[in-house]
Amino acid sequence: MLSISTGVLISIVEMFFSMKIVKEWFTVIQFIPLKKFEYVLTEAPTEFFIILIFFYASSALLGSMITAFLAKKAKKAYAILTGFILFIITLFYMFFYPFPLWFKIIILPIFFPFSYIGGNFIEFLQRKKWIN
Repeated sequence: MLSISTGVLISIVEMFFSMKIVKEWFTVIQFIPLKKFEYVLTEAPTEFFIILIFFYASSALLGSMITAFLAKKAKKAYAILTGFILFIITLFYMFFYPFPLWFKIIILPIFFPFSYIGGNFIEFLQRKKWIN
């Protein structure tokens, strides 16, 4: 439980901070406060969402790697469970905010493959005895 909750928490924190950081890169939405997040999403350029996809994928990868590193057994299964939890959280998040449809279609299937890759990577490193 501790490994899954730690991985999910770190992934969510990375997602929120990535939105804040990426928002600062674009002058169109730079001065809109995050409290008006719906307005940020409607005014954001397409490049904002493309960069956000990469940050979401990296957060799923990082969270699953932390989960797999902290888990004693079934590292891939716990990493995929972390991806599933992130998928459910993002699914609800997508329904409440006006993200573009193409972004919703692309972002939802990203969590499972990157979570699997993260769990598989940690398992590989531990099998080669590069990390404990």
